[in-house]
Amino acid sequence: MPLRVCHFVYDLIFGGTEGQCARSAMALQRSAPAGEAHRVAVFFRRGGHLEETERVCGPVREVPIRHFAGKETFAAVRDFAAWLREENIGILHTWDADAAIFGQFAAKMAGCRLVTSRRDLGEIYPFYKRLLLARADRKAEKVVVNAESIAERFRKTGKTVLIGNLFDFDSFRAEAEKPFPREKDLPGGKRTVVVARLDREKNVGLLVEALALLDEDTSLVVAGDGVERPALEKRAAELGLGTRVAFLGEVKEIPALLARCNAAALVPKANEGQSNAVMEYLASGLPVLATDCGGNRELLEAAAPAGGEMIPPAATPEEAVAAWKKVLASPKRSPAPLRGHSPQETASAFRALYASLA
Repeated sequence: MPLRVCHFVYDLIFGGTEGQCARSAMALQRSAPAGEAHRVAVFFRRGGHLEETERVCGPVREVPIRHFAGKETFAAVRDFAAWLREENIGILHTWDADAAIFGQFAAKMAGCRLVTSRRDLGEIYPFYKRLLLARADRKAEKVVVNAESIAERFRKTGKTVLIGNLFDFDSFRAEAEKPFPREKDLPGGKRTVVVARLDREKNVGLLVEALALLDEDTSLVVAGDGVERPALEKRAAELGLGTRVAFLGEVKEIPALLARCNAAALVPKANEGQSNAVMEYLASGLPVLATDCGGNRELLEAAAPAGGEMIPPAATPEEAVAAWKKVLASPKRSPAPLRGHSPQETASAFRALYASLA
């Protein structure tokens, strides 16, 4: 019987797990044999991938869960299960924590096989969420991880399948050749870029503190938004960094931005899996400053000897400065594909996984 899979995720924004879910579902659908279907369900029908996902995979189903518990939540899970049955979905693949927590119950109601994903270390989740995630993983037939550091946590269950992030190098390079529409907003000097949500665990404040200790011809470009942005902007002003740091907010033209920088950084303190940002940095040929957190080491070692420099997750600004100087002294490499991460390779790995459960 042909595969019919539903991919369940929070929404369809460009970055992170949401973007990986959208791109993987579309890659699978584009290469699907007759009868095979890859549908997508979300908590919120929004995000930059929504239109293309619907064009490739069909209408995206919204599962309107807005509260952790209650009558409305139960009704949304029940209706989702009914939709899964109507669509003859055989496998429900939950891509993030919230999808796993609620999807496990919908899968049971619908009689679907359950596949969960662990794409980070789960270190920032509250205790109750970690318990429910552990329950989902126990109920799942397979647990997909995207980094060896995460696989180590689950290998004893015998359910772990390691499938790295999808990365479309050809599309990325085509975008890198385009103009960057906000070039006038970029600082001068040797630019280091960080692409990240501005949440506490991403630790962008370390880079702001370290920048104040570096030569004035070094600048920092921050692409991303989040709750920490006001505090980061305030601290940059207190340190007198002025035009040496640019907070761009959300940026869609990441490939073009990276092409205009000399180095890149990602310095999370916790919770990292296989970073989309680090993959983009390496595909751009940029030397990388990264903390030894989650899957960062795996990516930089694969790009050795010129991948970049590692620092501890609890590094001081002085430690960051020493490594940052080495990164800035490293030349940019010629952009090159990342082995094992093409849409074709990733889709093939997922299809083999699903076929093993059919």
